Amino acid sequence: MQRYFLIILFIPALFTHAYSQSPNTPITGWKMQENNGQYTFTPATLFGNPDFRYDVYPIDKSGSDDIPALLQTKAEKDQQSGGYTAVPGQSKAQDVKSFKILSVLVKDRSGKNWLLNYMAYSLPDHSVRYGRIIEIPNTQLTRDKMNTAIQHFIKLSKQEGGLANANATASDNTPNNNKSATKTSSQRVETPTTAPGQGIQPSQLKGVVLHQEYGMGVGGMLIVKYNPYLLLNDGTIYSHPYECAYDIDFEKSRQIEPKKWGVWKIDGKNLIVTMNDDHKTDNWETRWFWAKPAQKGERMSGTWSTISGGGNTIMGGGSMVVSSNVLTFNGQGQFTTQSTGGGSFSGATGSVSAYSSKDGAGTYTLDGYLLELKYNNGKVVRKNFAFYPDSKDVWVWGTAPYTTSDNSKKGK
Repeated sequence: MQRYFLIILFIPALFTHAYSQSPNTPITGWKMQENNGQYTFTPATLFGNPDFRYDVYPIDKSGSDDIPALLQTKAEKDQQSGGYTAVPGQSKAQDVKSFKILSVLVKDRSGKNWLLNYMAYSLPDHSVRYGRIIEIPNTQLTRDKMNTAIQHFIKLSKQEGGLANANATASDNTPNNNKSATKTSSQRVETPTTAPGQGIQPSQLKGVVLHQEYGMGVGGMLIVKYNPYLLLNDGTIYSHPYECAYDIDFEKSRQIEPKKWGVWKIDGKNLIVTMNDDHKTDNWETRWFWAKPAQKGERMSGTWSTISGGGNTIMGGGSMVVSSNVLTFNGQGQFTTQSTGGGSFSGATGSVSAYSSKDGAGTYTLDGYLLELKYNNGKVVRKNFAFYPDSKDVWVWGTAPYTTSDNSKKGK
């Protein structure tokens, strides 16, 4: 079963050997090969060739500090030696933490598309460590592998001093001003809303898309997220919708929070976006997909959770905050945020007492891009909602992804 978002939890036991990280540190469940100091990691597969490969190169002691230029040069030489042909206009450079990342869409000799991702960081002696990820351009199939490879690379950089010595200023230690930087809730301007259902109308919405973006997660770890965007039929786009689209006063929103707006167009399989925050055109290429609305009155059964947090543990600090939210739904239209199990309902559907809680339970309504919770105490919460495309085990509510903790199939 596919998963569409990546959340990395800081568990001390997992980082016991962080300081002994080296290029030849194995990745559990992956194959590792060495050739003249270059280490290649591939996920173990039962059939066929792997569609993902992660390489760590020997340290380059050329001494240059111009990482973007070095990365571009290395990418060009690598593509030439590997027999790849870059697809014109299909490359993107990004800054994440002290990392430089260059992604290039290419074709191999047989005409098959691949996405080549080059990573680099500088070391205190001005040498450079490179990494490369080769993947098929299909976010849905490679996201988990991508995150595993990036986590290996970031731990290696920590051990080598890359994160602390990559010419990064305080402002560089957060994602740069580009579309691939995750916007946190602390940056969210209060969105103007209307009476329920009097905002953006369903006929005005082309749909909701999810875009792969990088950010910093629990403990300061690099994570890959899939953030929602509203695409309107008039060619405008609204980023990171938290409130329900049907309640957003879009005329006032364009005035109060103009940087959340932009324009979009689709060229083949590419979604091309220009946001008002920098007025730079960004080709999202393959790193986006359409989310699915709920049917009116649809029911879910099971438990879903989301998690967020922050801190500096990946940098060697001792500060970490983790918050989580759990929602359990049943087929009778009830929800609870309380612990579940037992009672007249069995398993993940929860207990009678949990659903009767005044402040932690109530009834829910699904309708298009809306999930509304009506608590038993009278409180009503309406947020933007969408299912991920190929199953109903993962969905986004507001800007937070929720995943099921149950093994049985959800979504009725």
